[in-house]
Amino acid sequence: MAHDNCSKICLDKGDHYNPGRYTLTNSDTGEVLGTFDLTRAEGTITTEGTQLNAANLNSELQSVITEVNENVSDAVTTALSPFTIDSSQNVKVRNLQRGSARVDAKKNKVVTKHVNFPKAFSSVPSVAITPITAAPNLVSFSVKSVTTKGFDLCLYRSSDTDTSFYWIATL
Repeated sequence: MAHDNCSKICLDKGDHYNPGRYTLTNSDTGEVLGTFDLTRAEGTITTEGTQLNAANLNSELQSVITEVNENVSDAVTTALSPFTIDSSQNVKVRNLQRGSARVDAKKNKVVTKHVNFPKAFSSVPSVAITPITAAPNLVSFSVKSVTTKGFDLCLYRSSDTDTSFYWIATL
């Protein structure tokens, strides 16, 4: 029942408890809109559903659990596919390679050394290098010409001190 001045309507069981009998009251104004008897009205079943019992519920739950376990297993396998663990428990990462290189420095000149990857990448990787030196403030270095097969390491020193580098390349 709609009423123009009603913003909230509440159902109250009234003073005398009678299952199914309710008084409808406007909660803003306190106006009683009427007393109503609510009775259960069964509908007509047009399509039978699955009977609700323990066996059917357990079967349905087991199906859902099996599906979730398969999905989780597939997700974990996919997520871990780039990784392998050897017998010493060392983790190896596919699409990640590392190595070292030594560059013979020439005082106040840029020297370039080409480094080949042990195995070619499927696309051009990112490469990071770090020098191994006791005087890092006296060395300048960079990477250029990166391809799927290797890169050029460039070194500038104010002395003729040969310098070794560690490098890592990954997709």
